[in-house]
Amino acid sequence: MKTKKVLTATLLSAGLMMGSVSSASAEESTPTPTPTSSASASATATATATTYQAQLEAYKLALVAYRTNLAKYGAAIKESLKQYEEAWKLTLEQYEAARKAAIANYKADTDKYLAAWKIANERYLLDSAALKVGRQAVNTTFQAAVAKAIADFKTSMVTATTADQKSVAETARKAAIAAATAGRKSALDALGPEPVRPSKPNVPTKLVLPVRPTKPAAPIKPVAPIKPIAPTKPVASVKPLAPTKPARTDSPPKKTPAANATEKTENSKRNDKKR
Repeated sequence: MKTKKVLTATLLSAGLMMGSVSSASAEESTPTPTPTSSASASATATATATTYQAQLEAYKLALVAYRTNLAKYGAAIKESLKQYEEAWKLTLEQYEAARKAAIANYKADTDKYLAAWKIANERYLLDSAALKVGRQAVNTTFQAAVAKAIADFKTSMVTATTADQKSVAETARKAAIAAATAGRKSALDALGPEPVRPSKPNVPTKLVLPVRPTKPAAPIKPVAPIKPIAPTKPVASVKPLAPTKPARTDSPPKKTPAANATEKTENSKRNDKKR
């Protein structure tokens, strides 16, 4: 019985000690709030937001400038293409004008050449025809004179009975033929020489057309403006952890399992005594 009481007292004291140690440990382990870290995080978040806002404003200004430059860039390309097309159109018009002028000049030279050739050839044909007609007339006259001389000779020979009469008739025939021949020659000389066939005039220079121009390469586009990059929106700041509520100092210490066992034993003994 005495031994049981000693044991019970020992367990009770041990339980009380364990409870006090646990309570002390709980108080020591309870974290206290650190207001300094929360203020620092808030200041950092504010600075980040301010920096982002400044970057956003700079981006908006850069975007306006980019759109302005983009409009100028498009206008510059359009103007460059317009000048390019106008220059090409002018080149084609000049080429067509030169080509038409070359064709017109060649046609004029050809017409002049053909007209000169036609006139000269017609003159030659007319002169040749006139000479032929004149020669035919002279030959006709000559042949008539010769025929008459022969006819007169024959008539004289019919009536001629002596040698002298015959000689006179022969002489008259020859004289008439000689006169006709001389008259023929004089008439032919009077007609003039044989007309010379005209040579062709100088052929106009062969038509040489201008070389058709080649369309030049399109103008090189200017460097396009670079679109600015929007700033990265900062990540929302993480809300700091709420401070842990400190343990109450006036509350009784938490009982340990040993203290509970001791208390249970004491209650059991009291109940036994009451019985």
